[in-house]
Amino acid sequence: MRNFGNRYKKLKSFSGAFITCLCAAVLAIMLFSSAAFAGTMGKLAGTIKDAKTGDPVVGANVLIKGTYQGAAADLNGYYYINNIQPGEYTVTISSVGYQTTIVEKVMIRIDHTTELNVDLNPAVINMKSEVVVTATRPLVQKDLTSTSATISSSDIKMMPVESVNQIVNLQAGVIDGHFRGGRSGEVAYLVDGLPVTDAFNGGQGITVENSSIRQMEVISGTFNAEYGQAMSGVVNIVTQDGSSSFTMNASGYIGNYFTNHTDLFPNLNHIDNIPTQNLELTVSGPTPLSHLSYFATGRYYHNRGYLYGWRVFNTWDDIPYFPFEQDKSFWIPLNSGDSAYIPMNPYTRYSLNGKLTYSLPKFKISYSYFYDHNWNKYYDHAYAWTPDGIMNHYRVDQTHNLIISHFPSNNTFQTLKFSASLYDYDGYLYADPFDQRYVNPTQGVPTSGYTFREGGNQGGRYKRHTYTYIAQWSLSTQINKEHTIKIGAEGRMYDLYNHNWDLVNLTDGQVDSTGQILFTPGYPNVGTITNQGSNQMYSKRPYGMSAYVQDKMEYDIMIINAGVRVDYFNANSSYPADLKNPYYNPLFPGYDQFRKADPKFQVSPRLGASFPITDQGIIRFSYGHFFQIPSFENLYTNPDFIVTPGQSLSSIMGNPDLKPQKTVMYEIGLQQVLFPNVVLNLSVYYRDIRNLLGMEIINTYEGFKYARFINRDYGNVRGFIVTLEKRFADFVGAKLDYTYQIAEGNASDPQAVYNNNQTNPPIEETKTVVPLNWDQRHTLNLTVNVGQPGDWSAGFIFQYGSGMP
Repeated sequence: MRNFGNRYKKLKSFSGAFITCLCAAVLAIMLFSSAAFAGTMGKLAGTIKDAKTGDPVVGANVLIKGTYQGAAADLNGYYYINNIQPGEYTVTISSVGYQTTIVEKVMIRIDHTTELNVDLNPAVINMKSEVVVTATRPLVQKDLTSTSATISSSDIKMMPVESVNQIVNLQAGVIDGHFRGGRSGEVAYLVDGLPVTDAFNGGQGITVENSSIRQMEVISGTFNAEYGQAMSGVVNIVTQDGSSSFTMNASGYIGNYFTNHTDLFPNLNHIDNIPTQNLELTVSGPTPLSHLSYFATGRYYHNRGYLYGWRVFNTWDDIPYFPFEQDKSFWIPLNSGDSAYIPMNPYTRYSLNGKLTYSLPKFKISYSYFYDHNWNKYYDHAYAWTPDGIMNHYRVDQTHNLIISHFPSNNTFQTLKFSASLYDYDGYLYADPFDQRYVNPTQGVPTSGYTFREGGNQGGRYKRHTYTYIAQWSLSTQINKEHTIKIGAEGRMYDLYNHNWDLVNLTDGQVDSTGQILFTPGYPNVGTITNQGSNQMYSKRPYGMSAYVQDKMEYDIMIINAGVRVDYFNANSSYPADLKNPYYNPLFPGYDQFRKADPKFQVSPRLGASFPITDQGIIRFSYGHFFQIPSFENLYTNPDFIVTPGQSLSSIMGNPDLKPQKTVMYEIGLQQVLFPNVVLNLSVYYRDIRNLLGMEIINTYEGFKYARFINRDYGNVRGFIVTLEKRFADFVGAKLDYTYQIAEGNASDPQAVYNNNQTNPPIEETKTVVPLNWDQRHTLNLTVNVGQPGDWSAGFIFQYGSGMP
């Protein structure tokens, strides 16, 4: 295992300087704007009445066990408690002259109001002083203004799933990571309200283990103004705090792959090894320091994979030798392999999630640390007979989160958050770039394009990192019974480094005295592209800011979420002033002239409304504008603006002046209780998608061609979702959802124009919308849980999807 100490030192040194700057920036933001980002808290509200007379019980005390939080009922018996961490609680309601009522298993959900109405019985001599009841989760959520699913830690324990991604893909409208027909990379992943998306490629950065999740919310509908940098959905995870007493849990499993179809999957027709191994340990409890608790979980996972290669050739072998040029029927084999089966898609992962929490009545401070170390290989069919020639891929992810919360009153709370993340990637076959085991990149290339490599190795290398520094300040205040105002501001700074270089033969074309081709391993000069390979490297430091204001209005006849978000982004980079002269030929215009990419600024209005018809039926509507800056790899590809000479199209160029991609989303929905413990949810939606990433072909003055990223693609998605859910009762709980969806656009791949121009003549561009690659018209998900929670349970999952284009 490699030594990652130097990387951690780099992160630490960068963090110190950048966090200091961000602290100053946040203080400045606080002076000029009232600013909460991604919700991590819930609310409890309701009325306390006399069970006999129905009159309000003025001054009744409502306390949440295990916390410092509580409230007193007003003249109308109404109470509310804000800023409650999501999860399951025990609530105590008491008043002089009444029996104390204890309500267990009260579920608090992220960004939602849990309604708990209690009727107190007058105290009578010889009657029990306390009444204990179990809360029943409401089948309809009155303040739900768009489609979202809340999954608690207890739900996850009962589900046969291993990762967050599996949970997400079980939600209605999500197909293999695509939310409601959107492209991949259009989803924001948040942990404790802080983004953990790798801005370089738009993918999920840190992976949170299931045991670390306190509650998670998957939003596939129109989301509120507090969420940004996403067009299709939000995955919002709130992690566990330390417990009041020591707990420890260990779990593990092993697994295997088996099939008799060895023509497609060799080496899987016997069970004599353990290719899948998983071990997880979780500890939680208090520390000797009062008010300080800890939580930690560690996991080791190894999967040898199910795709094997057959070692017919070693990397130093070559194609067979034909002694007679005119007679190809006779050859001398040059293979030295031992015919062993070698895994070609193995994966190993180590992870650690840790959290320290210091809690006081008015303050709460938490520090979280997330660490992932991943190693894997990607299957390459060309190397199926030379399996030792494929590259290793390493990824180390680290995230530090510091959250300071202040609760000046029951009405108001504010939070200051800092985050420093490092996503570090390396790829190579051998750690030493000049390792003597490397062979000529052209060695082993077969004479026919229909056979496997006969020796040789992959010679590419890459190294990149994304440092992300975030500071947030948020404030939430309940002005009165009807209005809860949220305001927030955020600053982000990025430090990108990317280096890709190819192994080449520095003595290409030379032979020794025996006629053998000489091979001297080396690499092109930095900033060049040759006919053998390229060597390009860049460092960029883009930055952005955002702010929003949101009002949640809760009336008896309707609940409204209205807000507006403002985003600013600066790519902090330049591009050639004359796109026809990108590599500064002094014979043509635009020589040595650059244009600074313009800062991008957008305003996103959001509106959602819910109308409770009865306590068992609700209609909702939502609408919003959503913007997202394209992935940074598309902004900065080919930083040296090199166009390969020739008539063929082989060069791709990034564009730091790309505009934000835009989605306008509409949704209407219905919640209705059909039978006791059974509820129907119906959603109908439409998404108009503009300024998606695409490409244009540009001809230089010399007559060469290259492709450049621009905002040109579009699409639209329409569909409806029907969900039937049976609340867990009588040993059974179930959820069935059906999605009908039409996802269309002019291109599924941002590089479609580039690919279409690889033929002669080029393939004509699409002039109308066509089904996108992930257009699955019919999708069905069924989950069933049976058992007795806390004692035993069994979970079942069934998924069906119709074909895709």
